[in-house]
Amino acid sequence: MPLLKIDDREIEVAAGTTVLDAALADGIEIPYYCYHPALEIVGSCRMCMVEVEGMPKLQVSCNTRVGNAPPDKKVDGKYDMVVHTKTDTVKKEREHTLEFLLLNHPLDCPVCDQAGECLLQDYSFRYGQAHSRFEEEKRVRPVEDLGAGVVINQNRCIMCTRCTRFTTEISGTGELFVQQRGYHSKISILEDKPLDNLLAGNVTDICPVGALLSKDYIHRNRIWNLDRQPSVCQDCSVGCNVDIYHQNGEVFRISARENLEVNGYFICDIGRYSYHNYESIERVTSPMIRRGEVWQEISWEGALKEIFERLGRKKEGERNRVAGIASPFHTSETNFMFARLMQNVFKDRAVMGTLPLPKEDEIKFPSGFRISGDRSPNRRGMAEVSSNLSDDIFSEIKKQKIKLMYALDDGVNRELSQEWKDLLRNLNFIVVQTYAMTPLAEQAHLLLPAAAPLEREGTLMNDKGRIQWLRPSLPILGSSRPDWGIIMEVMNTIGKRELDYSHVSEVLEEMSERIPAYKGFTLFKLGELGMSSNVQVKKS
Repeated sequence: MPLLKIDDREIEVAAGTTVLDAALADGIEIPYYCYHPALEIVGSCRMCMVEVEGMPKLQVSCNTRVGNAPPDKKVDGKYDMVVHTKTDTVKKEREHTLEFLLLNHPLDCPVCDQAGECLLQDYSFRYGQAHSRFEEEKRVRPVEDLGAGVVINQNRCIMCTRCTRFTTEISGTGELFVQQRGYHSKISILEDKPLDNLLAGNVTDICPVGALLSKDYIHRNRIWNLDRQPSVCQDCSVGCNVDIYHQNGEVFRISARENLEVNGYFICDIGRYSYHNYESIERVTSPMIRRGEVWQEISWEGALKEIFERLGRKKEGERNRVAGIASPFHTSETNFMFARLMQNVFKDRAVMGTLPLPKEDEIKFPSGFRISGDRSPNRRGMAEVSSNLSDDIFSEIKKQKIKLMYALDDGVNRELSQEWKDLLRNLNFIVVQTYAMTPLAEQAHLLLPAAAPLEREGTLMNDKGRIQWLRPSLPILGSSRPDWGIIMEVMNTIGKRELDYSHVSEVLEEMSERIPAYKGFTLFKLGELGMSSNVQVKKS
């Protein structure tokens, strides 16, 4: 492997590695704008110029590759390449490049949404000049709507062309292009072809300055006011990694988080804007029981007593079989506890299954990025921790004349068929663990308030078998409780058990001892990127 020296640091790299990649991997900062690891290299911004010994002029580090030099060409007899990033020549080149980029750039950092995470702002302080020599009037262009909730402030654009390359190489839709040339060039769309694809929001993430902006976030908050929570998207079985930015119990934006084993550098717009789904729903935040046609609030003690009376007691001469509805929209820990409730407490009088699961066509982009047709985030995890799931719980309920049900609610988007509605109306008692008044919850007799998707913590297993840590971004509302905790209380009430887990990590510890696919896993080991299970996951 070639031996590279950058400033005073020796780095052994694979042949063909670019100088910029080698530097970044070793923690050496070289500023850049147009470079992005997922996009074709164009070397247009000229910000990453470095000095390479033996070459007559400065080189673009993002497009200069390290190779094995012949013995007689090695520098100092051992280095295949020697690079300098801090010489006076390099510093002066950076100053000139920044001065050029700022000629028409407005000095509007105080009102720019990119302030606080802007590379132009950061590099200007680190590598630029304190004063501008530009005395003419700056060029002023209007803000333009590109479509898909994205606008462009042409005055801030530095023509790095990340966005145009993204729509060509990643989404494959090609809506953005560079119109005109030189001083008059700008990022544009055709009148009859606006930016309109399910990955469009990523152009706002990869823009290094405040040119491309999401209308969903413009002037809503400042990045330094927001808390960032690394988490996992719950809108399909891919399990894209995301950062959720929130403040005082409100989510302000969701952006992609890099994970090369799952989603690479990007997320789809379905997941990006999914948090709006929970802003206007009717939340269930306290236990409620149906009295005729009216819902009444009751205490948790009252709710658990009701479950014991209606589901727990074995009354001679009466049918007391229970249908348990597991859910691939819940964490593996919740489904694990639910399976224990059914198998260890209700035992031979329980049958488990799921409601009909939503399935759509998978969407795959030229870059390989995909949006799964399985809209549930944890089907594989649910299948691994729940044994003996019925393939047709509807038929089982009818055949066995089951009159009792305990269900984990999938969520607000679940629509029940007329057949299911008729079946549910004929049951004697239905307990639904939910966070919203969904169509399933409306059929219930008792509601147990649980955590909403952005309030949950636990693990999810994606459709490739990768186990990831779902972290809560928002506090649980009202007297709602974590789903696994509710099931633990029910088990203690009906089964007279003494389970006392205080955190979901303790449930995962129990799973790691009982479930082969989770053997040895802890939340600490999973970290922000998750780990792949080596066990073949059975189909649900």
